[in-house]
Amino acid sequence: MAVNTGRIYQWAIQRTESRRAPLWMALIFLLELILVIPLDMILVFFCLQKREWIFLYVMIAALASTISGLGGYLLGHFLWDLIGPYIVPNLISATAFDHFAVHYQNYENWAVFAGSFLPLPMKVISLSAGIFHLGLGTFLGFLFFARLLRFALVGFAMYLWGEQVKAFVDRHFRGLFWMIGAKIAIGFAFFYAIAQ
Repeated sequence: MAVNTGRIYQWAIQRTESRRAPLWMALIFLLELILVIPLDMILVFFCLQKREWIFLYVMIAALASTISGLGGYLLGHFLWDLIGPYIVPNLISATAFDHFAVHYQNYENWAVFAGSFLPLPMKVISLSAGIFHLGLGTFLGFLFFARLLRFALVGFAMYLWGEQVKAFVDRHFRGLFWMIGAKIAIGFAFFYAIAQ
């Protein structure tokens, strides 16, 4: 079945132009733990439609993303004993898991900051922080600061070059949609290959 990118684009425009746009934004970023779409692009999309709300959108994105990260942390912290024996042999090798554990023990919260600032999956960062029992307060602090800095850079770029970016997105939405889908598929394939 073909995907109607024009309809998706119009639906997205309606959300960003509605009075409830900040609530839509918050909902999307609260669901970061389970979504597989690059949320920086969602932030770009919202900022392009209402540039006067860029600061508000950056703050909403940072706060909601941190709350989503808290959910991942708690899942990793409390459910690891239950699901860990399934994950390590089946989804990730014991060697890769041990390497990841050493990385967290050596760098702890700076690893959270770097992972949250760089375009890495939030699921991996937050779940692993919970699994390795990092301090909750410092985890949230480093996570929030990294996300705020990352999203502020996106917002600042949209403030400076928003009109050019908007014109490009309007012209090439279909291609960008498929490119993002391909990136997601490649990301899943990469992590699957590492786990084997």
